[in-house]
Amino acid sequence: MTILSAADRRAVVRLVLWVFGLYALTMAGRVVSGDGETMFQTTRAVVERGQLSIDQRPEAAVGRGGRYFSKYGLGQSVVQAPFVVAGRVIAFLAPIQTPPDLPARFLVGLTNVLVTSIGSGILWMAVRSSGIGSRGSTGIALATATTTLLWPYSRADFAEPLQATALLAALLAGLILYENVSANQSAVDLASRSIVKWGCSIGFAIGVAFMTKAASLILAPAVAIPVFVTAWHLTLAGQSRITRRGLTRASALLFSVGLPVAGAGLAQALLNWYRFGNPFEFGYGDEPSTGFTTPIYDGIGYLLWSSGKGLVWFALPAAIGCLLHLWLVRRRPIIALVSLSVFGIELWYFSRWWAWHGDWSWGPRYLYVTIPFLMLGWIAPLLAWPKWHWSVKTVTGLVAVTVGGFGLYVNVLGVAIDYGAYYSVVGNQLGRGVDVRDARTVPPFSPLRGHQWLLQASLYEVFGPSHKPADNPYRYRFPWAMAFPELVPEAPERAYGFDLWWAARRGTSRFLDYWSSLTAIWLGAILLKHLQSLFRGGDHGSAELAPPTKHRS
Repeated sequence: MTILSAADRRAVVRLVLWVFGLYALTMAGRVVSGDGETMFQTTRAVVERGQLSIDQRPEAAVGRGGRYFSKYGLGQSVVQAPFVVAGRVIAFLAPIQTPPDLPARFLVGLTNVLVTSIGSGILWMAVRSSGIGSRGSTGIALATATTTLLWPYSRADFAEPLQATALLAALLAGLILYENVSANQSAVDLASRSIVKWGCSIGFAIGVAFMTKAASLILAPAVAIPVFVTAWHLTLAGQSRITRRGLTRASALLFSVGLPVAGAGLAQALLNWYRFGNPFEFGYGDEPSTGFTTPIYDGIGYLLWSSGKGLVWFALPAAIGCLLHLWLVRRRPIIALVSLSVFGIELWYFSRWWAWHGDWSWGPRYLYVTIPFLMLGWIAPLLAWPKWHWSVKTVTGLVAVTVGGFGLYVNVLGVAIDYGAYYSVVGNQLGRGVDVRDARTVPPFSPLRGHQWLLQASLYEVFGPSHKPADNPYRYRFPWAMAFPELVPEAPERAYGFDLWWAARRGTSRFLDYWSSLTAIWLGAILLKHLQSLFRGGDHGSAELAPPTKHRS
């Protein structure tokens, strides 16, 4: 059985609640993307009509009977269902008249807020199981939640947060199982029921990821590395040769992992047959066989360091964490191998995909799932921290604060300003194409610079002496003004404003203005008050998420 001390339980609960509060304070409170709208419509169809078909949309495909179905997995739509139901109840009981689906659309914005907050807690436990103290675990989890893509994507309605959380849960369950077995070298004290329980947990998590996004299947072998290592330990059962009892237990483990995954595969096949009349048709047509057209080295460059999508710009702490895995591999080889495998597979797969950019989205969307895994690389310097001289600690701390500060600033740009608003300026007002190609690879059009411009203009619009667009000094200070002076946006003021639920819709209702402002102020005060308490309590030494027994491998 998994054991966390009372102090550790309090620490992880505080972290999850704090991250949830931050994300809830800064969420958009609406459906923000075409993908999200399609999954939202699917959820509504299930809740209201008990069907999966939706109205025609670009993200939907024609299926059986000429009806349109979402091309995406059902996982995100299922998780959204309680929020849609709650929204319908609120719309019925609301004291003021609102559009029927407005409360549901608002509450659906909490889906990835909740999912990502839970993912932060899972990451905390994975770090803690590596031997890092409670405060160090909180530091890595909090940095991941605030300085990488997790924060901006908690506001979006893509399926990647649920996919990443499920895969991270599979890794955590695998690490717990491995520690149980490695702490009992003979494996005699470990009940077969415990092995099967953790195996089913791992398989269920992988199945959820697959049902959320089918491409998760390519990552299953990577997150299952602890399973394979554990199975080998079980076959030996502390002996120098393979034993019959060990083979039986290893087979039971592999079967318990594979059964839920197979169940998810069968469910997906039935879903595909129901929607498109073919168990192997996901709605993408021949795209899976013809869509890998980007030269792999070009795609790798785009995803890692292009000005508009590069990992090093949009999630610098994660990029540094990737390098730190070269150090971690000597201290925690299983964690390092899993993380590097997940990153390598995702990079190889999506660098060749024609839509490697995942637009419209913030940063390298298709590398999102790798972010929490890459942040595990920061375990390495924390393991070495107690042995370092104070001067080394000072330099390392300054570097970490600088890297984290840059990541935090980038996230403020991505959270405060709607990426769709900036893309509408580049893609529509300039006539450069709705695929916003320039924003990906041409530095003057980078969303980082564009959001900084819109943030300055928005601040002036709110706090400046004049609220007229013509008087805004930042109106014509767009980042490409020197490189492309002939490209002047016709109405950049349409993109001004902060994309936060309590600020974006002001003026529509005095009732909503009052209560949303009051709620935002209360949430902000609570977050500031409890920030320091995140690092309170818990020990500083190593910890296991398995019962402390004979020996820790």
